[in-house]
Amino acid sequence: MKRLTFIALLILILVNGANAQFLSSGIALTAVNPVGDFSDAAGTGFGGVFMAKFGLPVIDITGSVEYLSFSEKENGNIKSSATMWSVNAGARLSIFPLISAGAEIGNYWVTSTVTNGGEVNNTENKIAFTPLIAAQFTMFEVSARYTFLEKASFISLRAGIYF
Repeated sequence: MKRLTFIALLILILVNGANAQFLSSGIALTAVNPVGDFSDAAGTGFGGVFMAKFGLPVIDITGSVEYLSFSEKENGNIKSSATMWSVNAGARLSIFPLISAGAEIGNYWVTSTVTNGGEVNNTENKIAFTPLIAAQFTMFEVSARYTFLEKASFISLRAGIYF
């Protein structure tokens, strides 16, 4: 049974080998919107991403390095904002010819800035889980993501290009 499974998998890879993209990298722009309690501390923002993927016939292994900047939010005399750096890795499964769904796990360095007469910066390291859905046409990709990050969750829309 193991040999039959191995032979079937090998045939599937060889038959679809012409369509596999293997290793590719690219860049993207991201629009972000904080949710939950984080929306009280930061406003909408933007970011930049370097992304890579190892494409197989049905599944893509993904990775990225991302920078996000959330705009300042004012509550009374207190102004606050946030920036984030992250390193992410995950996988996506093709569910339709141009559509895939997946998830990533990321290590985020979150810097919160609070101004109340003086400026206080606080940096924390946090782990996040991000389910996503992506659409790719040739070298262009768009994805919608929801990042579950302790006290700093956000929704993002990423648009990029693979080289």
